Amino acid sequence: MKNYLKLLPFLKPHSGLIAAAFVFMLATSLFEGVSLGMIVPLIDMVLLNKSVDLPEWAPSFLTSGVAFLDGMNPLSKLNAIVGVSIVLFVLKNLCIFFQKYLMNDVAMKFLRDTRNALYRHYETLSLDFFGGEKTGDMVSRMTSDVSVLHNTLVEGITDLVYNSTRALVFMLMAVLIDVRLALVVLLLLPAIGYPVVRIGKALRKLGVLAQQRMADINSHLIETFQGIRIIKAFTAEETAAARFGKVNQEYYKANIKTVKRREALGAITEIIGVAAGLFVLEVGGRAVLSGQLSPGVFVLFIGSLMSLLPPVKKLSRLHSIHQHAVVAAKRIVSILDVKSTVAESPAAVDLPRFQKEIRFEDVWFKYQDQYILQGINLSIPAGRVLGIVGSSGAGKTTLLNLIPRFYDPVKGRILIDGQDIRQATLRSLRSQIGLVTQDPFLFNDTVRANISFGFPAADEQAIVAAAKAANADSFIRNLPNGYDTVVGDLGNRLSGGERQRIAIARAILKDPPILILDEATSQLDSESELLVQEALDRLMKGRTVFVISHRFSAIRGADQIIVLEGGRVVESGRHEDLLKDSAIYKRLYELQVAQ
Repeated sequence: MKNYLKLLPFLKPHSGLIAAAFVFMLATSLFEGVSLGMIVPLIDMVLLNKSVDLPEWAPSFLTSGVAFLDGMNPLSKLNAIVGVSIVLFVLKNLCIFFQKYLMNDVAMKFLRDTRNALYRHYETLSLDFFGGEKTGDMVSRMTSDVSVLHNTLVEGITDLVYNSTRALVFMLMAVLIDVRLALVVLLLLPAIGYPVVRIGKALRKLGVLAQQRMADINSHLIETFQGIRIIKAFTAEETAAARFGKVNQEYYKANIKTVKRREALGAITEIIGVAAGLFVLEVGGRAVLSGQLSPGVFVLFIGSLMSLLPPVKKLSRLHSIHQHAVVAAKRIVSILDVKSTVAESPAAVDLPRFQKEIRFEDVWFKYQDQYILQGINLSIPAGRVLGIVGSSGAGKTTLLNLIPRFYDPVKGRILIDGQDIRQATLRSLRSQIGLVTQDPFLFNDTVRANISFGFPAADEQAIVAAAKAANADSFIRNLPNGYDTVVGDLGNRLSGGERQRIAIARAILKDPPILILDEATSQLDSESELLVQEALDRLMKGRTVFVISHRFSAIRGADQIIVLEGGRVVESGRHEDLLKDSAIYKRLYELQVAQ
């Protein structure tokens, strides 16, 4: 229940619509009861030409209506009853339309708002969270879990309110007609409740399992789509299909068990209800034959009980719907409750544009229990280029990820112009940092949108100027739709060099004083590397640059090069000095030359 309560704020803005839907549900139930009550005058007054004996508690409008009908001939009575029934039928269906429309509207708005909130919350979380989560599971929470709550709102709440009022109306009609027979039905309700609770517990466990299996399917699909080249290259289609088939089979097994128990619950409910109805038919039939009960009233009683079965059956399913919703709500709330390990200080202030120096003071960082960086001390004056080399796993990328606060050090601090970056707003810090990585990420959008990403108001002139500076304008204009060409998922319609140059154009348009280049040319052929390096040279002018590269040609001109080993800075100097004095640097350099 506590997870439900945490999601109530998403419903609060729509409370008026919910209240209106409830009013229409109540009106529908009343119209159904009145429509069913027309059986009595139809049978007793029209078909049998008898007067209807009303109880003393009958309201005056009902007494007056019956008296009015008594004064008509049988044909006029029939026409009046048919006319009233048509009006009631129209009104009832109008109420059904509005209640369903309003509840679906509320549910879809809830779906929209919850997904928006989840998406925005995901954006606030730090990179260590994403490193420990399966992508498919995160997608599943955004899609299938939220959809389960949508179904709960449409079906669960509708069943709870609408079918409860229907059941109450029909039960009251049965009680008012013959309290003894109605009590028989009421005594059978515990017999329905027991299997509901027992089967409901099993459904909850199966709901957890089904949601986990759906997350596994999403994860497998994402892996397949992203790794389709590898699958084809290794002719592993059958292996991949077998893996997917296994995951899909597990999802099927979890769902079919759910279906079996849910449908068994419905069958048990109906069997008990029909048994009660047959008992009433036997007892009430005897009363009609003995003249103690009129045929019309008896048919109304049977009709009330039969009309009671559908809402009771749907209410019995409510527990299973609730169990699935509990699981989905828990999975959603578990994400909304996650706090980012990189939090913005309540007292954070905007960081002025960088001008002087970036300093690392005794910086330590660890993933879980393993230290990746240990006691890093660096000073990088503005306008300088710092090259970073080291073997794989030495901590190079981790070091640079600390500057835009993708992670925070566990000890020590990083200062920009003397200000601890943890005391600066994230927007003012990250707006001053440009990033070009080994695998440039492009969105499935136009070239123009990718270059101006983060700057949607950028004009055509600025976008084209950035593309020209990145050596990208000429190939962009040769694309089918020029700057309006959609690049595909991850930019797969472009070559690696073309993707990289668009990423550089994006960084040029941002015009950051601090630039991070993480293996920006490592996966390019010689021709593409030349074009990209020219673009990078233009981008680096007048900026403070951090460069990670296995290609020493990209860092040999750096003002300072540091060598990382085991998370520590073991050597520092210029290229020529390190070749003479650093055994590690010389070994790494000779390995590349040998390649």
